[in-house]
Amino acid sequence: MQILLVVFLALTAVIVVGQYRKSRDRDALAAHVRANGGEIARLHRLRKGHPFPDTGRGWWAWRIDWRAGTAERTSWALTTREGIKEWRD
Repeated sequence: MQILLVVFLALTAVIVVGQYRKSRDRDALAAHVRANGGEIARLHRLRKGHPFPDTGRGWWAWRIDWRAGTAERTSWALTTREGIKEWRD
């Protein structure tokens, strides 16, 4: 019974931290796009198929499809716990 409690607490902590990080990264990426005069059309976290071959543990790659006026753009971002580390258009 005690082991189930520990597993439940650990699983809860992992889920809460993951959701917090996704929310914070989405907010930071949206702010970056707004600063460039655009709005996000689609935001997707990628595990494979991104232009960052050196990503490791703790680094998340994002694909951002956004509009600036009438132009559709696709950008790539690399985030860590500290925030956006790299942005590629």
